[in-house]
Amino acid sequence: MKIAAIDVGTNSFHLLIGQVSADGQVVPIERAKDMVRLGDSAFGTGVISAEAFARASEALRNFKRLAERHHCDGIVAAATSATREADNGGDFVRAMRDETGIDLQVISGEEEARLIYLGARSVLPLASRRALLVDIGGGSVEVMVGDSRELYFQRSLKLGVLRLLSQLKGDPPSHDDRAHLAEFCHRALERVAAPMQRIGFDFVAISAGTARAIYELCNPSVPLSRPPDGDRIERPERSDRGRIVRFADVYALEQRLCSLSNVERARIPGLDARRVDSIVPGVILVRSLLEVFHADQYQLCEAALREGLIHDYAAKNRPGIQLVDEFPDLRRRSVVTLMRRTQAREPHAYHVARLSLDLFRGLRPLHGLPNADGELLEFAALLHDIGFYIAPSKHHKHGQYLIENVGLAGFTPDEISLLSQTVRYHRKSTPKDTHEAFAKLSDSLRRRIRIHAALLRVADGLDRTNRQLVRSVRCRILSRDIELVLTLAPAITGDDPDIELELWSARRKADLLEEVFRRKVRLLVALPSAQVPIEEDATK
Repeated sequence: MKIAAIDVGTNSFHLLIGQVSADGQVVPIERAKDMVRLGDSAFGTGVISAEAFARASEALRNFKRLAERHHCDGIVAAATSATREADNGGDFVRAMRDETGIDLQVISGEEEARLIYLGARSVLPLASRRALLVDIGGGSVEVMVGDSRELYFQRSLKLGVLRLLSQLKGDPPSHDDRAHLAEFCHRALERVAAPMQRIGFDFVAISAGTARAIYELCNPSVPLSRPPDGDRIERPERSDRGRIVRFADVYALEQRLCSLSNVERARIPGLDARRVDSIVPGVILVRSLLEVFHADQYQLCEAALREGLIHDYAAKNRPGIQLVDEFPDLRRRSVVTLMRRTQAREPHAYHVARLSLDLFRGLRPLHGLPNADGELLEFAALLHDIGFYIAPSKHHKHGQYLIENVGLAGFTPDEISLLSQTVRYHRKSTPKDTHEAFAKLSDSLRRRIRIHAALLRVADGLDRTNRQLVRSVRCRILSRDIELVLTLAPAITGDDPDIELELWSARRKADLLEEVFRRKVRLLVALPSAQVPIEEDATK
């Protein structure tokens, strides 16, 4: 299964497309990033601006195109600090849904921290070690303590770099402004330091773009692979667990960056032009964090919220992922999912589907339908008894209702009508023009439904006892008759096979087949011992 995860952050939007296996393993396939900077307006005015709306919509449309190009099975998207705090956050979510088709889930800071932990846990060398995990966003900073098994502590702090940027007025910022900002960061971090230090941790790991940018600036001889400015596509890369940034280098970098103006910082090799302002509060924050927690270095963590979204999806949807591995085709998977959700009798459903296809192929000269209809008939056979999930009485009508309303994926409206009407008429009444739902369909669709239902009725009758006694059906088309030659399962072949219920039911349900093809239906049983058919009179 392929899942696209979108992190709608305050500073940047991130996309990760991952291949998820049934055992929960995630292999990155594609990454993309766009610095939309929702927080530029949200934290200054309390609302997300129209310009930010437009940038966000464009970014999400591009992400969706990438997901569609990779044939993703699902998209999960989470919006964080700027969206949850903006007065028009709800309007923003609705606009993104209407303009891009992507549903954003606005998550709390605590949930954001939990998801970041799930992502970080997948790449950090935790083993028996415990980590202080920090994710630096544009609007908030999530701090956590966890190991490979458990998250022990989590908090979300309003210390995002775009929020802190508003406290630096000069260009370059004055020494006093920097000192005041560092003190502000110290005080905010100290409020959560005590419980985290009581729990204890072995190392500090920091994720997100600010931590990555600081690593690159402190290690210019070993830059991480990154797209050129303006290129929004990042290819997946191997996570290097040895990416360490020392406190001394962070401190020196802060002194250097804070002595330069925005224009001068823009000339620094390797620094994204869109980060020349926010990198200053970012490096002050990282320096302050290492000071508060008495750490001499941090490890860059390459996984965060987007990875956590996919790992969380994998944990919650393991049966569905297994189903994707089993049935890669979307249409077949949606049919099997519905069949299993309604607890249909699978051996019977699959056997009736096989017998239906025997009839479809054997009677092709009479119906002339394309092979694609054979697959639709198979799907209808798999679903023909799902109505039992609601009630045994009128289960054919309940099945019609379920097919029309559960939202089977990958089918056109006409195909949904074909499936639901075929299930509706697999027993009891045959299709009639006086039936409202049937009458409103086109002539060609009504003909296909009559043929599909005729074949399914007989196939269902041939497994009346649900014992799969009739192994296969061969069709002989005569001028006035259709002979159905039944081959029995090896375990029951003999001179007196006990298939009376199957023969009785198939005879009763052959009425529509006779009407559609204007031929009498005769059932014959082929016995291996005799090598000749034993006729069973269909009129009996």
